[in-house]
Amino acid sequence: MAATLPMQRSEAFWTRVFLFGASCVAGLIIARKRKLRRFHLHILSTKSADCGRLFGLDIGGTLAKMVYFQPADGAAAAQRRQMERQLKRSDPVPFDTRRAVEGSLPLIDEFIMSLHSTDGVQREERLEMHVPELGGTIHFIKCVFQTAKMDEITDFVRRRFFHRYIKKIACTGGGAFKVIPEQGRGPAICPRAALTASCFKQFSSLFASRLGIELQKADEINALIQGLNFVLRQAEEECYTFVNVVPDTQGLGCATKTLLPKPDKRELYPFLLVNIGSGVSILKVTGEAQYERVSGTSLGGGTFLGLCRALSKLRSFDEAMDASVEGDSNAVDMTVGDIYGAAGYEQFQLKSETVASSFGKAGARRLPQQPRDADLARSLLFMITQNLGQLAFLNARRVHTKRIYFSGNFLRRNELACRQLAYAIDFWSKSEMQAQFFRHEGFFGALGTFLQRFDASATSTNASDDEDEDDDHAGESNPSEVEDEEATKEELEQK
Repeated sequence: MAATLPMQRSEAFWTRVFLFGASCVAGLIIARKRKLRRFHLHILSTKSADCGRLFGLDIGGTLAKMVYFQPADGAAAAQRRQMERQLKRSDPVPFDTRRAVEGSLPLIDEFIMSLHSTDGVQREERLEMHVPELGGTIHFIKCVFQTAKMDEITDFVRRRFFHRYIKKIACTGGGAFKVIPEQGRGPAICPRAALTASCFKQFSSLFASRLGIELQKADEINALIQGLNFVLRQAEEECYTFVNVVPDTQGLGCATKTLLPKPDKRELYPFLLVNIGSGVSILKVTGEAQYERVSGTSLGGGTFLGLCRALSKLRSFDEAMDASVEGDSNAVDMTVGDIYGAAGYEQFQLKSETVASSFGKAGARRLPQQPRDADLARSLLFMITQNLGQLAFLNARRVHTKRIYFSGNFLRRNELACRQLAYAIDFWSKSEMQAQFFRHEGFFGALGTFLQRFDASATSTNASDDEDEDDDHAGESNPSEVEDEEATKEELEQK
């Protein structure tokens, strides 16, 4: 009994030593984290200039799109002068901070120009636009991070310290307003019922807390229209269509992709814009910022993907699109030839391969063979695009325009849908109208937000220049006033 007592005391002593050491290590870790957090907050609080006006951001449901304006030499010098004015009017800042701010444009330019299409953040080199009107070049960038994991994007920005030079970024898209899971809490993608305030926070809160960047939210349709109108005015060979489309039940079929000339500014309006996302909005655009929603439908990209998931094992949009190219729609669709034979219906000039009933064969008592997932996907794609094409044609007739533009996420990586829409418009209009598509598809929202902020900044910059000129000339005398004073002195001396 006496021998075990010293052993117990020894164990208790070493236990206390271990606990003391562990608490010291934990304390050091906590102190270091607090120090790093204070340092990070110091960086955020000492932002003395803002390069955010050179960016526009569109946070979509799956991808984030961004535009960056690279000023030319003269415009870059004007940008630096604006930063210097902001530095003069702000509280004194250390030399290192001032030097970092003045060197921010070359740093950002160098990084943007180093991006290529194989990177996680992709710069679409083929889409860049040189715009003398703005004094620089607009670059189009696609972030392939999923927006459900927006913390990866903020970490990407922090590692490169770009948040030091940015205060505000104009932003649009559903992601500018939607909620995301906090790190370490909840799954990456939660069901709608799990969107509780205690578990999620807004993208804007994430940008503000991690980067000190304020997201200035812009209306999605306003940004879309402004970006689209800008591209139609500035870009050469922006629009294209498909002619001589021969729809086939398999593959892409035969068609010729044709670039269309830039429309004359006097003939630009009105036009019809069919924006295909989860649903469809049909807009009549009559001016730079004048538009109205004339129609729409709930049958859109969400319908296509939802039915693909319900009827097949396809789970993602990309899977469904790849499968639709390989599928055979005749496995489930009933054609005019199935009803009237190989001659078709001559009275109404309906060819035998024309679809008479989408999924018509699926309702038969006996199918020749069980349709594949790819067959179902192709039939669904044809059903959606043919109905949208007819709806677009009817609305174009109703608002008295022959120019129909198609845009939206549904057309991303979806040449088959574009060909079907082109065929539908050509068929219903008897070749009087064309379905037109855009090379810069997907970037109009980001471009529109950039233009809104850039125009506002340019206005405020001009006002600041006028104030600076007034300050510079405040101490100078008017030459006529000086002459009057000298003449008065001479008269007094003579008297």
